[in-house]
Amino acid sequence: MSRIGKSSNDAGETPNESQNGDEPSNSTGSTSHSKPSVSPFGFSSAGSGMAKGFLDMEPTSAGGGDGKSGSHAQDDRPDGFHRSSESAAESRRARRQRADLPPLKDDPMVKAFKYIGTGLVFGVLIGGIGYNAGPYTEEEKEQGFKDDPEQNVFQQLWHRVIRRWENTFVFFSEPATEKLLPDSNEYTMPYTLVLNLDDMLIHMDWSKERGWRIAKRPGLDHFLAYMASMYEVVVFSTQPSHSGMLVMERIDPLEFAPYRLYKDHMRNIDGSNYKDLTTINRDMSRVIMVDISQDSIKMQPDNVLIGRPFYGDANDNWIEQITEFLEYVHMMEPKDVRPWIKTYAGKDAAREFTKWEDSIRSKLVDEWEEKRKNAGSWKSWVFGGVPSDLENPPVPDFDKFRTMMRENFEIRHKEVLVMIENERKQNEEEMRRQMKDMTVWKMVTQFVGGLNQNPETPPSSSSGAPVSAADATNSHSNK
Repeated sequence: MSRIGKSSNDAGETPNESQNGDEPSNSTGSTSHSKPSVSPFGFSSAGSGMAKGFLDMEPTSAGGGDGKSGSHAQDDRPDGFHRSSESAAESRRARRQRADLPPLKDDPMVKAFKYIGTGLVFGVLIGGIGYNAGPYTEEEKEQGFKDDPEQNVFQQLWHRVIRRWENTFVFFSEPATEKLLPDSNEYTMPYTLVLNLDDMLIHMDWSKERGWRIAKRPGLDHFLAYMASMYEVVVFSTQPSHSGMLVMERIDPLEFAPYRLYKDHMRNIDGSNYKDLTTINRDMSRVIMVDISQDSIKMQPDNVLIGRPFYGDANDNWIEQITEFLEYVHMMEPKDVRPWIKTYAGKDAAREFTKWEDSIRSKLVDEWEEKRKNAGSWKSWVFGGVPSDLENPPVPDFDKFRTMMRENFEIRHKEVLVMIENERKQNEEEMRRQMKDMTVWKMVTQFVGGLNQNPETPPSSSSGAPVSAADATNSHSNK
């Protein structure tokens, strides 16, 4: 079958102009020097074989033709879209040659490292399974790990591996230890007060101009010192320890709150963190917690008083109000604080207790006013009821005891501060004296002597160990 190309004259065009505005075509009508036609799929028809024969054929126009020939169709696609001139036979031959090539070989060092890496992986895996499948230790048995006697040996080995593997992830969801506080002793205060830090005792704010700023709640310094004379104070923060420790060093340098707990000591359940008071190693009937978050106190709601959030208000008086409630608990010494706390469940305990105290004061004053009015009547002579003091209204007993407690605290607190200041000066003086007398030879001999010293008998210090303000206050009050 021969291929016939239409000339531009047959299509009704002038010899020097094509219909598409292309370069002038050959007047002889031959297509041997024209551009290769473009297939409907966008690649050139130049090639060989059967595919070339079909693609070089010029399409006929529908309905008699529109005068456009395949040889004059404009090829405006990039060169990368053109079909290669390689024939089908040549393509098959190239594929066979590639298939006959030998496979690539790894470098001997690379191959050796592959074997070593695979061996290490399997070795660690098998070793880990063998280690975790071993018998339970005494410590694990105390934690409740035990074998099921109804299972065979292989089942017991498998369950040991699974149990220990699950226990590995407990580190990320459980507190570091089940005893966050040391065991109590004769010097431990009878009640433990756990205070939330964030947005209750302080408020932290960050700005681009000033960075982080810490606002202490009005009266915080005096509050911590005063509470340390009545309670074992624990500050529980939701911040990580690396940032919370820095904050506590700023707001409580004298350690009136000697125990500080952070996010690391919270219990994680289903992705949420909770403050578990059972981990502080204290009798729950004598633990009072003050917090503002409803979510973090769900584990022991009977021990938690709802506090008032603090966002930097300089006129805030919440500490003054909550102090009166904590003073009252210390005065009354209840065997179990939980019924008292339950009275203020879901309420602002500080505000509600202040209202109760005000109502008692108002009632006493009203009764005193009534008795003073009837002081001159015959009823007062017959039935009595004349107030002993007609000039001054009565004062509730809790106000009298509160006044005595605060006066005694102020005296002791000043003495403690003087003692801490004197100890600080003595330590600084001792350090300056040692630095003045220190020589290179003495430094070397002390360093060598420290290495040779028995670790079970640490060197004694003339200045003594540092004492926190809370310990000093408690020891002074015990005297």
